[in-house]
Amino acid sequence: MARIGIDFGTGNTVIALFNENVRRAQTLEIPQISTAMAYRLSGGAEQRVNVIPSLIHYASDGGTLIGDQVLSRGLAEHPDTIRWMKRGIAGRNARRKKTAQGFKSPLEAGEEFLRMMLNYASNLFSLEQDEFTFTAPTEAFEDFHDWLRKVAESVKIQRFRILDEPTAAVLGYHGAARRDDRFMVFDFGCGTLDVSVVAVDMGNVLDKKAIQLGQAGADLGGMNIDTWIADDFCARHNIPDVDRRDMEGLVYRQAEQVKIALSDASQTEAEMQVPYKVNGVRRVLQTSYRRICPDCERDRCGRHGEAHESCLGCLLVKHEFLQQTRQTMERALENAAVKAGVRKDDLTRVLVTGGTSLVPCVGGLLRGMFDGRVEYANPFDAVARGACSGTVIPILQHDYAIEAYNSAAKRYDFAPLLKVGTEYPTPADLVKLWARGTYEGQTRLGLKIFEVSRVKRRSLEESMVEADGSIKDQTRVDSDAAFICLNRDNPTFITADPPVNLARDKQRFHCTFWVDGHRRLLVTVLDNMTGKTQRKDYPVVRL
Repeated sequence: MARIGIDFGTGNTVIALFNENVRRAQTLEIPQISTAMAYRLSGGAEQRVNVIPSLIHYASDGGTLIGDQVLSRGLAEHPDTIRWMKRGIAGRNARRKKTAQGFKSPLEAGEEFLRMMLNYASNLFSLEQDEFTFTAPTEAFEDFHDWLRKVAESVKIQRFRILDEPTAAVLGYHGAARRDDRFMVFDFGCGTLDVSVVAVDMGNVLDKKAIQLGQAGADLGGMNIDTWIADDFCARHNIPDVDRRDMEGLVYRQAEQVKIALSDASQTEAEMQVPYKVNGVRRVLQTSYRRICPDCERDRCGRHGEAHESCLGCLLVKHEFLQQTRQTMERALENAAVKAGVRKDDLTRVLVTGGTSLVPCVGGLLRGMFDGRVEYANPFDAVARGACSGTVIPILQHDYAIEAYNSAAKRYDFAPLLKVGTEYPTPADLVKLWARGTYEGQTRLGLKIFEVSRVKRRSLEESMVEADGSIKDQTRVDSDAAFICLNRDNPTFITADPPVNLARDKQRFHCTFWVDGHRRLLVTVLDNMTGKTQRKDYPVVRL
C-alpha cells in the first residue's frame, strides 16, 4: 500500500508519494498536467519541483483542461479559465463565474479540478487501495474538510485523512527533526499565511507524530501582491475599470510574473508589459518595477510618479505587508506561550514553506527575528512530502463556543466550549454545564454551537441573507472574529416535560460534552427533576 500526499494550493497543487525503497517522499510528474517549476533560494543553485498549476479551463466545445494543459495553450488569462479556487472555497465564497459551460463556483471548479487531476494520476497509484492524505490550512473551517472528503469519495478513495499544512511541513523536512524539538512553521502561500509552533516526536521512523502548540493565520498571500501590482499598473496607465475587466486575466498574469521575477534575490528589476488599444490604436503599456529602493529600505513609501517606473518594496510598505506578517507570527508565539509555555527562544528552527516566502523582504524579516535558526529547503513541496510521511495526533483546529449572556458587561459573548489544540477523542466528561430555558413554558431547549476562528472576519463578499430572508449564522454576539454556527438548523436536543419554569429550573438539565474519534461533539443530558437521562452520547454536531 502506497502513501500519497496531496497539497491543493491556491496557485499550484503538488502530489507526493512516499518511496519505501529510499524511505522518503518524492513529488510526482503527472503527464500532460504537471510542469517543472524552477526557483532559486538565496545564494543557492537553481532547483526544480513538479507542480500542477491550480487552473481549470471550460472550453466552448465541452472539453475541460487543467494544470499545464491550460498554461501550455496560453489560456491562463482566458475568461473561461478559473484560478485561485482554494481561497474561494476556504473563504466560503459562493460567487459563481460565467464560463462557456455555465456558471461555476469555486467549490464546483475545485472539485472538478481535483477529480480530473486524480484520474490523470491514477495509473501511478491505486485510488481504492492506497492511503491518501489531503492537507488543509490551519484556519480553514470544517466545511472545507467536508468538501475534501466529498471529493475523495467521488473518486472512490477508501483510505483518506486530512492533515493541517503546517504540521505536514515539519514532516516534509527530511531528517530535520529530533525527538521533542520545537519548530515554528512559516507557511506563506499564494492565498494564506499560516504560522504554527509545533512539537515533534520523531522517535520511531515508522510512527512520526506532531502536535501543534500554537497557531495563527492571515488572509494574506501571493495573490494579494499580484493584486497590488495589477492595481498599481492600471492606476499608472489610467486604465478605466470597464477596459480592465476585459483584460484582467492578462494584467494579473503579468503582475504575477513580476512578483516571481523579483522573488529571485539576484533580480533588481522586472518589466510589466500589457497590450492596450487606445482609440483603436494598439500599443504596449510598460512599467519597470524595482525590487527595492532607498525609501522602502527605511520602511516608508517612496514617490514613483512616472507611469514607466514603480517599486515592489514600496507597494509592500503601502499595504503594511511586513507588519501583517510580523503580527501573525507574534500571535502564533503568544498562543504557544499560553498553551504550552513555549516561547521564541525555545524554538529549535523556523521552517519556511510556500512561494510567497521567497519575496526577499520576507527572508530579511525572518532572519532578523530568529537569527540563524531560519531554514529554507523545500518551499514548494514540503507540505505534500510531509503529508505522506507520518502519523499525526488529531487535534481540533479552531475554538468552539456557545452564546452566553455577560451580565456584568450587559452583552452576549462567546463562552468557550472547546479550545483549539484539544486532542480527540477526549475524556467522556470533558465539559459540563447547565442548559436553562429562556421563557416560561418552553418545551424544547438546546445550544447553538459556534466554530470561531482566530482570524478576523473578512469583508463580506456575499450576501448575509438567505433566500427566505433569514440571516446567516445569526447570533447576538458582536464579534470581529470569523465564525459559523454549526447547528443553526437544529439547535435543540432537550425535551422539557414538564415545561420550563424559570424560577424552578435553573439547575435542571445537566449536560456533559465530549468529542469522539470521528470529531463528533456528543452530549449526555440528565433531567434532575425526573432523574432520567434524556440523551446518552447524543451527536450534536461534527466539529
